[in-house]
Amino acid sequence: MGQSPRKGVVNSGVFEVPHFTFWTIVYTAIGAAVFWGRTGRTKLRVYYLSYVFDMVRFPDGPLRQVLEFTIFMVFGVLIGIGIANPGTVAQAITAGFAWTGFVAKRA
Repeated sequence: MGQSPRKGVVNSGVFEVPHFTFWTIVYTAIGAAVFWGRTGRTKLRVYYLSYVFDMVRFPDGPLRQVLEFTIFMVFGVLIGIGIANPGTVAQAITAGFAWTGFVAKRA
């Protein structure tokens, strides 16, 4: 897969699919959770997520906080692993931190 018909020649035009293993998911989620915990819900907003909750008039409370955190974690894992494709624990935790630069802003 990813090789041209000539043996040993790699086709650079093929998209490499990230590997979602149990441990990359766990460590990337840890990185995202630490970032959320350090920055906090009031200081960090996922683009448009809070606006979507406001538009559908979802009341601010414990359920909304849990949903925002859960969606933040899911985004963190999917985007962090998708962009960085971490191969080590340090890379996975860093991917969990770093993805927020793409889709989050400080309030």
